[in-house]
Amino acid sequence: MSENILKNILFASLIFVLSAGAGAGLVINDPMIGDTFMQVLAEALDLEGLMEQGPFMLAAMLFVNNLQACIILFLGGVTFGILTIFVLATNGIIVGAVAQISNEMQGITYVVAALLPHGIFELPALFIAGALGLMLAGAIRRELYEDGDAAADARRYTLIFAKTVLPLLVLAAITEAFITPGIIVLVV
Repeated sequence: MSENILKNILFASLIFVLSAGAGAGLVINDPMIGDTFMQVLAEALDLEGLMEQGPFMLAAMLFVNNLQACIILFLGGVTFGILTIFVLATNGIIVGAVAQISNEMQGITYVVAALLPHGIFELPALFIAGALGLMLAGAIRRELYEDGDAAADARRYTLIFAKTVLPLLVLAAITEAFITPGIIVLVV
């Protein structure tokens, strides 16, 4: 990976981490926000129905959900990165808020057990997809204002996406469906 993608991965990570801090801060500042947030999230994701799925179906559903988010992060580059940044920030706020709520209810050990096993694959996938979206925005800007070829750059970025993001998402989904629940049981 080039220096350019590493800078963009760091920038995407920074957006996510700062947003996660904001999400946690919102919950700390006003616990009612956390209650409302969890109700809306539970309804939107159908958490009960999701947990009733077998691990193979759960892994497939998690993969598809995360793949959709990563595709939006990448293709959000065509909005000059605005959609990419919005999706990174939104995901950060959600993760931060849920982590804080879980921390208050179950403790930090639970939060680490619930997020770390699959997060080591899922978060890099999100950050790389976000970086590619930001790079796509740069490629479009270069084509409009300099002497760039956004289509050629987009093809290269798509190959990077396929070679890095897809395998990371597969590993994240398998880990989240098969390994994370067993680790959580050990700490609850």
